[in-house]
Amino acid sequence: MVAILPFFGIAGERDANPKVTTFLITKGINISAWLSQANLTPKEKVDYFTEKDLQQLAALGFDHIRLPFNENQLYSVDGKRNEATFTLIHNVIKWCKEANMRVILDCHQTYDHDFSKYSSIVLFKEPEAYNRFEKLWQKLSSEFREYPNELVAYEILNEPNSKENASWNIISNKIIKAIRKSEPERIILLGSNKANRVTTFPDLQIPKNDPNIILSFHFYYPYLLTHYKADFYKAIKDINVPINYPGQIVTDSVVNTLNDEGKKVMKSYNGINNKQTMFALIKPAIDIAKKAGLRIHCGEFGSNFAYPNKDLQLRWMQDIVAIFKENDIPYTVWGYRKQFGIFNDNRQIKDQRYLDALVK
Repeated sequence: MVAILPFFGIAGERDANPKVTTFLITKGINISAWLSQANLTPKEKVDYFTEKDLQQLAALGFDHIRLPFNENQLYSVDGKRNEATFTLIHNVIKWCKEANMRVILDCHQTYDHDFSKYSSIVLFKEPEAYNRFEKLWQKLSSEFREYPNELVAYEILNEPNSKENASWNIISNKIIKAIRKSEPERIILLGSNKANRVTTFPDLQIPKNDPNIILSFHFYYPYLLTHYKADFYKAIKDINVPINYPGQIVTDSVVNTLNDEGKKVMKSYNGINNKQTMFALIKPAIDIAKKAGLRIHCGEFGSNFAYPNKDLQLRWMQDIVAIFKENDIPYTVWGYRKQFGIFNDNRQIKDQRYLDALVK
């Protein structure tokens, strides 16, 4: 099914006949560890993701990519352009057009917003930081506005992480308004505060009279399974217990053997998880999108490959993809290579069953 929904917003909130951009997406993949969350040499960047790789993804059944990039990959602190990185992005867009794929340009990190370092985020603390963010998007819009709206979409910020949901609402609405001055029909993806969590969707302020917004959420529940032994997730990276899926992720009998710190972690992360409980978490976001008359998209989901019993990860993947398909939710799996990647560094598929769950 294709992620194009009819317009059924509240009367009086939008134009009677809004021009809706057709942005056809169903199954996609994040090109992870390339222009974001990586420190590659210029040659390594060129070799990491090529036209042949893009063609392979298209042949496997993916119809779009999400392309995360960091501001520091595009501009130096003093604003000097990195022409080589811009060339890479323009090349990818060209390849996507030739392969009949779409691309979401995802502003993954900026100098003032690193979603992984909450205490150092400046974006929501200083007015000048917002001004820098707006100027960044003015430059990006000027750079990419030449491309058809049906080919390229913008995601204004990955996993916003403000202390107050209202702060993100104010900034996101201003940025969207700024982009709309020159690109009224560009698809813009908007996620909720606290890392695009479904639980913060009720507090998301959605721009009115704009049918070319796609609401985006990320979904990694249950973390004890999806982030098992993930070295960047401090809260649970050292937990070494038998895990179950579906059902209670860690049984009470196992929890009782843990020390106080382990039990504390379990209190936060353990629980009964299956297709029904995951759908219950996602449903409020679906309902909010329907009420707003907008499309919805899962920009990130996936599982680390560290747990020995890969069948658990497979069952989880099959369930979450089934939820997406049953509710006409397009998705981009995280990710391409490295941790959580569906390919290894030799570009070989780690688990064919896992890939089949995504694209069949």
